[in-house]
Amino acid sequence: MDYRLLKASEIDARVGTVGAKGVTLLLYKDARVDMAILDETHGSEFWQRDHREIKGHMYAGVGVWNKEIKQFIWKWDCGTESFTEKEKGEASDSFKRACVNVGIGRELYTSPFIFIQAETTKKDRGYDLVNKYEFNGCKVSKISYTENREVKEVEIVNKKGDVIYPKFNKKKYDPPKDEPDFEALEKKTEKHRKEKIGTVEAIALDKRLENHGIDKLKFLSTYEVSSLEEMTNGDWDKANTAIKQKYEK
Repeated sequence: MDYRLLKASEIDARVGTVGAKGVTLLLYKDARVDMAILDETHGSEFWQRDHREIKGHMYAGVGVWNKEIKQFIWKWDCGTESFTEKEKGEASDSFKRACVNVGIGRELYTSPFIFIQAETTKKDRGYDLVNKYEFNGCKVSKISYTENREVKEVEIVNKKGDVIYPKFNKKKYDPPKDEPDFEALEKKTEKHRKEKIGTVEAIALDKRLENHGIDKLKFLSTYEVSSLEEMTNGDWDKANTAIKQKYEK
């Protein structure tokens, strides 16, 4: 079944990546929104939640009662740790991901690239915001969808209520319109392949990871970097090719 689309008041925004010229923001929902929509759609008596630890990882399952076959239909997913409370954060994250599998909030994966200029500082590996709390408390104030349930327009405000997207940027940021030409990228010189990617490439890859539900922390660990901006052009080519072969056949 199709769940209703999320309202603006149910969507928050958080920093995805920090680069030399600014940050990307990602749209997300919290577990309370998922529970409210499950109650609203099915009634509190007709859905269940379960958690299991498998090989050291926390999995959550959401079961929805099917009247026709008279049994619960379950969807499961694995969570990642939070930076504060490990077990609680992992349990909450796995539940939210399981709810996406059921169909709640899946439209957020169609969000446009959200890039905002900000003052950053170089660190050993990657970049940090000069004001680490600059984007705390960001929320979606307006959102609209297409007939295909894809995000059409979105407006984001900071904790003061000021609009920071899309009006914040002095220059309009235009994300790449087409997917990269992987065959052409393979022909680049060795020197270029060892250079670090740019902001546009990092944002494109970040969006791809988000669309396919790929764990960013594990992805960064695989390429031994702390942020996408630290990747070389060569590794960026390999990563995109691998994602295309595995998820976009």
